Amino acid sequence: MVICQGQLDSVVPLEPAAMPGRVVVQWDKEDCADLGIIKVDLLGLGMMAVLEESIQIIRATSGEEVDLAHLPTDDAFVYHALQNADTIGMFQVESRAQMSCLPRLRPQKFYDIVVQVAIIRPGPIVGNMVNPYLSRRLGRAPVKYAHPALEPVLRRTLGVPLFQEQLLKMAMICAGFSGGEAEELRRAMGFKRSEARMREIEIKLRRGMTKEGITGQTQDEIVQSIASLRFMVFPNRTPPVLL
Repeated sequence: MVICQGQLDSVVPLEPAAMPGRVVVQWDKEDCADLGIIKVDLLGLGMMAVLEESIQIIRATSGEEVDLAHLPTDDAFVYHALQNADTIGMFQVESRAQMSCLPRLRPQKFYDIVVQVAIIRPGPIVGNMVNPYLSRRLGRAPVKYAHPALEPVLRRTLGVPLFQEQLLKMAMICAGFSGGEAEELRRAMGFKRSEARMREIEIKLRRGMTKEGITGQTQDEIVQSIASLRFMVFPNRTPPVLL
């Protein structure tokens, strides 16, 4: 969704959408963002309708009112199902890749589910982070950090970066990135045509880390972690901008 002052067609070119009565901007969302146009990405999930219908069915059949905001996060039955990969119909964890990983990770608390959803993504897979995390979680390998300064950032994920927010903090701690430079990194990671941007940012990263005294294999490992996590941002997906 694009917002502007005055008539939209005086700011961006428009065209009829495939759906009757809809209009789309001819530029893609990255172009709109580069021009500083206010845009909001709206994503729809079919599972939201399933949850709504489930609440209605429960109310009609048992008279019980379910509040999604206050569901317990420690339900033993749920974690038993997750640990046994009995997840058909469970949003986000019902794919074959998720089901093959669940018995190895064996979620025991809510944060484990967060990690489970994050770890089966192109970023951790391409960056070879899945097996190191699982090995450390199972006690088969020691928890270690590419640099001691990264321990506060990576402690909860056993020294393995799994989240975009972690790599932004890594860049700020290890390369002295400002908040603005970290935001530039975040945008480059989510930008479809970002190879040149990422190369420029890698040069900045290496220059900053060298200035901080981080060189050699340690520097390469940190850069590789950041470069691989760029694939976490909606890979191969460029939705149209709807009005």
